[in-house]
Amino acid sequence: MDPQFSFLTVLESIDYDGTEDAVAVALKEKVLPILQANATAITSSSEGSLNVNITGASAESSRSGSKDGGKEGSAGGSRDTEKTLLPKYVIAKKHQDDILTQTDPARVSALWILALTAKFGNQTADISEFFSNVNRLLDNISGAQAKLVPEHYRALLYMIVGASDAIENPNLLLRPLLNAALSFSPSHDMLSPAHALFLIQALKAKQYKLALQLLKYDVDKFDSAYGLTYQDHLRFHYYGAMVFIGMKQYEKAIEYLSIVLCAPGFPCSMVQIEALKKTILLQLILYGKHALRLPRMANDFTSHSYRAFARPYDHFAVAFENGDPTVLKLVWNQINNIFSADGNYGLALHSLTAFRKQRIQKLRKTFITVPMEYIESKDIDILENGPSTKGFVLAMIEDGDLRAKISQKSSTSPIIVVFQDGSVTSSHLDELEAKLDSVRLLNEKIAIADREVGQSREYLSRKLQSASAPGGFLSRGGGLEDLEGYDDSMMEL
Repeated sequence: MDPQFSFLTVLESIDYDGTEDAVAVALKEKVLPILQANATAITSSSEGSLNVNITGASAESSRSGSKDGGKEGSAGGSRDTEKTLLPKYVIAKKHQDDILTQTDPARVSALWILALTAKFGNQTADISEFFSNVNRLLDNISGAQAKLVPEHYRALLYMIVGASDAIENPNLLLRPLLNAALSFSPSHDMLSPAHALFLIQALKAKQYKLALQLLKYDVDKFDSAYGLTYQDHLRFHYYGAMVFIGMKQYEKAIEYLSIVLCAPGFPCSMVQIEALKKTILLQLILYGKHALRLPRMANDFTSHSYRAFARPYDHFAVAFENGDPTVLKLVWNQINNIFSADGNYGLALHSLTAFRKQRIQKLRKTFITVPMEYIESKDIDILENGPSTKGFVLAMIEDGDLRAKISQKSSTSPIIVVFQDGSVTSSHLDELEAKLDSVRLLNEKIAIADREVGQSREYLSRKLQSASAPGGFLSRGGGLEDLEGYDDSMMEL
């Protein structure tokens, strides 16, 4: 009997009116074994390997070593070290279109995932048809069924990112990706393979407000059955922090970066080092210092790594805290190229603006009124291309950064800045303590998950290897390199 005939017959016999979990169990027990037998048969046949590639790029791309592919149907090649592997399940080519045209993706999401990765996992696939089918799937996807084929599902997500990048339109499928991320848990607290990839695309498209629809939920669980690792959890919070930076929600960004920094394990990863660099700059912007340096829950190795890998940031922070603009300008000229290389140039520029503001704000601790000329004598624009002192002070008053008013009796009399009283009423310390408690609780959950998964961390001498890619559409997947060339100055800080 044709195994594919048996597959279709069994598919028709399933009761799709049951619960989502019940349908997933039926597919797992009745249908997937048939597709797995197909894969085994193909492995032993003369056909050799398939175009569908689950954990590496296509064999052709690997041989060519191409980095940048054409835009008709591919986002490019891959690393030479990647291998083409056979998929675990195989749907015959003649039945792939039947699944995509005659079945409901909400009922058989697992089969749609398999059909899409099989049909479109090659260099000549039709991107428009791919996007149309993926959009239908992600808008109706069953998280329980995606869990049945985790490798294929991750491959499909990377294909989406690769295809969007190939036509230079990260906005494509952003909302379906968001829906896919939210569909894996009723309480939306479960990390899915779509979380970090959605945030990456949202950052590229500057869709920060859309990303907040995902970040408004506390994600503190992840299931290794989806093929997720501990690094996926770190990357989600790192990219989430970048979204908050784009929205100028700096305290929330520090909170997310703190989760990355205090993660358990030895040694720390490059994600944590990058998180630390951004944390230092954000602390300077908000508080004028980075005295806390690291969350108290951070492991000792992270603290030692900080001294080795973030030393230029430490030098910059020391000069910043010293308060001497001449010294800060000297340090800036020496190391601003490092900020640029790290993709933190925009954030560093914003810290210089914060330095200028903080110096003016300190005057209100000494004076009730002060001539504008005196402020001009103390005000130094590090970059020498900002607004005049008067314009800068007026902008601070208008933005609420300085409680003061401008007084001038006549056009010939000096301009006087009159500081106004204002008591601090916010419960900042209580809020900070509540956030620390939240981080402690999350840290405990992560530690438990870390022990269960047993995921080892890469040593700092190695760069994070990106997750595997399917052939055709994917050029990268999952690591910090997904934002290679992305500078935070693009965020229009």
